[in-house]
Order: sequence, then structure tokens, then C-alpha cells
Amino acid sequence: MNKTRLFEIQKAAGAVFEPSDERELVRSYGNTVAEHLTVRKKAGLIDRSHRGKLRLKGKDRTEFLHGMVTNDIQKLAPGNGLYAVFTTDKAKMLADGRVYCLPDALWIDLEPEATGKIYKHLDKYTLASDVTVENLTETQGLLSIYGPSSSGIISQIVPSASMPPNEYSTSSLSLDGTALLMARNEITGEVGYDLYLPADKLASTWNRLLQIGDPHGLQPVGLEALNSLRIEAGIPNYGIDMDESNFPMEAGLEARAISYTKGCYIGQETIARADAQGQMNKRLMGLELAGESVPKKGQSIQARPESSGAEGRLVGTITSAVKSPTFEKVIAMGYLHRDFIKPGTEVFIAGQSAKVISLPFYTRSGQSKTSSGA
Repeated sequence: MNKTRLFEIQKAAGAVFEPSDERELVRSYGNTVAEHLTVRKKAGLIDRSHRGKLRLKGKDRTEFLHGMVTNDIQKLAPGNGLYAVFTTDKAKMLADGRVYCLPDALWIDLEPEATGKIYKHLDKYTLASDVTVENLTETQGLLSIYGPSSSGIISQIVPSASMPPNEYSTSSLSLDGTALLMARNEITGEVGYDLYLPADKLASTWNRLLQIGDPHGLQPVGLEALNSLRIEAGIPNYGIDMDESNFPMEAGLEARAISYTKGCYIGQETIARADAQGQMNKRLMGLELAGESVPKKGQSIQARPESSGAEGRLVGTITSAVKSPTFEKVIAMGYLHRDFIKPGTEVFIAGQSAKVISLPFYTRSGQSKTSSGA
């Protein structure tokens, strides 16, 4: 099992590790709830260097990637970015990713499990184009600062005029001589920033960021808290909430991942046809559970409780669930048959009553669709 470059620093800070994809990653620093609430109230520093990082170079890179993903790459200018999905010719999801436009390249951030697959997928189509695909996952690290204090921390490093103003926008900066690519990321529901940097500078940059962020309450945070934060924010995770069996529309990705005007790309005909026909047969929705039991991935969602004396009709499947630290109740995401996606509909999970809720559960404005929210 490979140790991260920050292993000794993280261990000294009380990190609890767990194996993931042949790596030892930080599950928590001993108190997941406290780490979660630190991001909600102040700021958390997370090592996400295991994420996939691909770089496309060559004069045809924009046209090439435009034909490979669901969103409009050609509209991007340096400093801009977007969210997109790689699909098969039948419009099933191969992966999702964040695409950033740099002056001389396109940068793709991916789930680690999908990186090798997408690298091969892209490389297969480069033969007729002036495009090179580089896998920088091992040579480039990624440190993320998320939370309401994150902008104040970053502003001490970079002039305010260079702060990325919107999600997916980027800028370049230097910290103690180390060049960083900064991208705005709101996966937790809070303002946040991803910092890409040479892997051999991870330790010094981690320590320096904690020093700069200490007056702002910056604390190390593990991946377990990041998972509960992204569930509250209603962000599906590829490999957990969606995979090659799903259309992107089933996961509710139409608004941020799909351009219906960009023209041809792999899977475009199927997606256009589905859009013309209307609603999908199932959709990823939020669920607020009445009980304290946290359901497991793959658990059935039924139209009525099993205890009613008859087998309940199967109407969906759980993908993610957690006891929400923000709302102090169990929330989940899962796919539901289209007849059961109306917010407020009652369904049952292992006999527990659950209420269907449109995602997200949490937004920065304080508005929430859970009964504990405004």
C-alpha cells in the first residue's frame, strides 16, 4: 500500500488512514463531525492529491476535447473552466470531470478510479489530431481549502484582483516560490479552492497553508468529512452515485454538464433524443429519513413498508447516505422511479419512512429543504 507524501505529517496530526486504490488516504483526524463543521463554519485543508489529473496539449486540443464531452469546450478562454461528462456512443457515463482552460493546455480533474480509463479513451482518438495527453496524477499534488474563511486565507497569498470569481474559474499564483494553479470549487456547498502544485512541494505548502490559515481557524480535514459535506451539497460522486449504467440526465447533471447547442460529440444523438422525449425513467433525488439508521449503498427503496404485511414495491435504490452533522438527521441520495420523484413523497427504506427532497439539502444562503432548515 502506497503512502502519501504527507503521510508522516498527517500521522503526527492524528490522521486515521484507510486503503483506497492501493493508497493510504486520510479518513479523518479523529473526529469527522468536528471536521465537517469546521468546513461549514471556518475552513478545512484537505489533501486530494490522489485525484486524477490529465493535461491536453497541441493546437487541436480544444476541438478534440469538444468532441469528447457533453459540455461546450470551445467557449472556454484561459482562466475559465466547466464541468463535463465523458459518455459512450449510447450516452452512458464513462466519467465526469472538471475542465480548466490554461493559456497553453486543457487540464482535466477526474475521480481517481476513472483516470486510467479516460486516459486510454482519449489517447485512442488522438491519432488524427495534433493533441498529446499526459497523466500528471503522480507528479502533481492537490491541496483543497474549503469553507467560508477560505477566501480570506487565499487573499493573503494572491492579490484580490486575481481571485477566481466563479466556480471553475482559475488563476495562477506563487507561494514561497512554488507555482500553483488555483481553481474555485464548491463541492462542499461552501466557497473553496483547489491548489494544484508539484508533488515534491506538498509537505512545505501544506505546512505553510496551515500557518497562514491558523488565524482563520483552518484545520486539517479527512475524506470522510468531505463525503458528508458533498452529500449535504447534493453533489453526486462518480463510482458511488453514478457509473457506466447511468445517463447523465438521470443523475441530474443537465444544467451544469450538458450543452444542447454545441453540436456533435460522442453520445450526443442519444442525449438529444432523450431531451426531446422528456423525463427519464429514474432520477437521483434526496431523501430525509425519519429514523436513526443509516442505509447502505444499494439498499432498496420501497413504496410501502415491509411491515405492512405485503412485499413493498421496489421504486429505487440508495447510492449515498450519512448522519448529517449540519442537520443532525439521516439524509441520503438515491435513484427513484419517475412516479416517486415529487418532493414530499413518502417512501420506505428497511421499514423506515423517508421523505423525497429535491437536491441539494444544503446551500450557503442557509436555505434547506430538510425540515430542520429554513
